[in-house]
Amino acid sequence: MPTPEAGRANGNGDATGAVETAYRFIRAAIISGDLKSGETLQETKLADRIGVSRTPVREALSRLSNEGLVVLERYRRGQVASFSMSDVAEVFRLRAKLEGHGARRAARRITPQQIAHLEEVEAEMEAVFSKLGWHRHLARFDDLNNEFHATIARAADSPRLEKILASSLELPASIFNSYSEPVDERTRRTHRQHHEIIAALKARNPDWAEAAMSGHLYSILNDPKPEPEP
Repeated sequence: MPTPEAGRANGNGDATGAVETAYRFIRAAIISGDLKSGETLQETKLADRIGVSRTPVREALSRLSNEGLVVLERYRRGQVASFSMSDVAEVFRLRAKLEGHGARRAARRITPQQIAHLEEVEAEMEAVFSKLGWHRHLARFDDLNNEFHATIARAADSPRLEKILASSLELPASIFNSYSEPVDERTRRTHRQHHEIIAALKARNPDWAEAAMSGHLYSILNDPKPEPEP
């Protein structure tokens, strides 16, 4: 466990760095499922765990509240946000529209180096899946999958879009445990769709790239449990 001094060192001895350290730590714990939906977030315990004082933790929780990952109750007491399947459906519909737009822009702007990076990321995703199986590869899969999508967002050359996608549209991994579709089946489909997205970008075809990306994200909603769109 890091010491308070180590935490402050990570922040280069300044308050802004300590807030960023706390923010990244808590956010990663929520996304990974280490901090579960509905769990109370105690500032003192988090501060000790991260190695910072309570003030950066309080500011980090406020920032995460703005992103919808934390709910701040009276007296600023925090709790990990709970997500319904309707919430999940809304997030993926938004991502489908925004990332479809991003892929469309990227088709005309992406560099050969970025395409090569996408191919490398996808190849590693498949290798990890093949070696470990669907039930053990998920942590690494999520990291690589995020890098795949982030690379396309960067290639779109739209800082505003990249910022929205990076900060506001993530969900805790644990939410997907309630999906009825087998994880291995969804993972195999993801690999096929990633190859199609790469092919569309290589072809510099904006319409194809947009359709492939949007279809990829909409396909995650192919599950009987999400509530219908109002």
